[in-house]
Amino acid sequence: MKRNGTTSKGTTRWRCKQCGASSVKRRNDITNAAVFTQFIEHCTTAISLDDLAKRNGVSRATMKRRFKWCWLVDVPDPTAGHHKRIYDQVFLDGTYTAGGCLIVAATIDHVIAWHWCKHETTRDYQLLLERIEAPLIAVIDGGQGAYSAIKKCWPTTKIQRCLVHAQRVVRRYTTTNPRTDAGRTIYRLALKLTRITTLDEAAAWGVQLHEFSTIYREWMNEKTMIKDPKTGAWTRVWTHHNVRKAYNSLNHLWRSEMLFVYLNPPAGVLAPERIKSTTNSLEGGINAQLKLLARTHRGRSGERQRRMLDWWLYLKTELPDDPVRIARQSDWGQGQLAKVSTLTQTENQADHETGRPALYDNAIDTDYTHSIGIQKAKSNPRDTPSQTHILTLNPAGSCQARFSLKCGDGDFLCDGFRFVRRAPHAAGMWIAAVQRDGDDHDHKQPEHGDRHPYP
Repeated sequence: MKRNGTTSKGTTRWRCKQCGASSVKRRNDITNAAVFTQFIEHCTTAISLDDLAKRNGVSRATMKRRFKWCWLVDVPDPTAGHHKRIYDQVFLDGTYTAGGCLIVAATIDHVIAWHWCKHETTRDYQLLLERIEAPLIAVIDGGQGAYSAIKKCWPTTKIQRCLVHAQRVVRRYTTTNPRTDAGRTIYRLALKLTRITTLDEAAAWGVQLHEFSTIYREWMNEKTMIKDPKTGAWTRVWTHHNVRKAYNSLNHLWRSEMLFVYLNPPAGVLAPERIKSTTNSLEGGINAQLKLLARTHRGRSGERQRRMLDWWLYLKTELPDDPVRIARQSDWGQGQLAKVSTLTQTENQADHETGRPALYDNAIDTDYTHSIGIQKAKSNPRDTPSQTHILTLNPAGSCQARFSLKCGDGDFLCDGFRFVRRAPHAAGMWIAAVQRDGDDHDHKQPEHGDRHPYP
């Protein structure tokens, strides 16, 4: 190759001495690195595609096209570099976005790990906690899923109930302006929780809770007869049930020793002064920012919103790697495409061998071929179909239902089917009866509208 002038943009042109073909050398790695840097900026800040397009002097559609491969780059697992590390305190909480429910585990300084799910169930919290070593203290907002998962995965971890959430539970039952003396007393007692800083103050608070129970026990035990308007049956219910619920919520936390763990941390805590009693650092520093980012890019939902928030969370971990380096190691997203292609071929080949439908496919061609291309099986002479089967087709001719052939050795599909009858269906579909070529035609043909149950 030798130099052969420049292009209209000033790029050096190279010419082959052998064949005379000319070309320019392109550094796709430099271009991809610049594109991915802008992609990360877009995903983790409030900058929009329009702003990026204006900065680069291109259209919004061009920026979307440039970012297309960027969505294929996987976010690394942040727990890989923290194996066997035990934290003093871990905060757990979930937040909901258009992409689903996001459960986050974090310290007061950085994100540890996260997990996407539909709801904050015990199983989903278990999937998150299994990736993290049991800390000394875990702070939760009071959800049953997190509590049950901690008891199963981290049985030795002390649980600190978020005091702000404990106050909210009481306020939900009493309101901010209670009408009864008992309601005002229990509400003031709940407000004192976040102002307790010593063990003596905590003990005094417990005494006041006990005094409340002593004074208002008979009053809270009062019951009222109410009549069911439908059945006419009379039932005894608690007269002051809201105050009872408010008291029971605080009494349960006090008896379970989940209120003041931050004042008496377990042995082994390296920095007792950094132990907190609320999940404010997680909800305000992480969850609120995630919601703001999702709201800023509210046109993006589903898998891409999850990928966007994943990158934001990854950059909030303790030692995040350079995103451009991560993208370069994955060959700018081409590594993920190669995995998908290999997986598709492997799964389909395995399904063909077992006689099952292909795991990854688009449709079945309605034009006659010697093989339907989905399932293959060799039939014995004694394997004859016991009945004609119904195949559901859409107007375009693609198959939308699984079907099989009932034979002596089981259910399978054979080569060489031909259509016997096709009739319109009420739902806009087509009903087609299929029969194996070479079989006798004295089998019972389906009447119009007959359907065979799919196996």
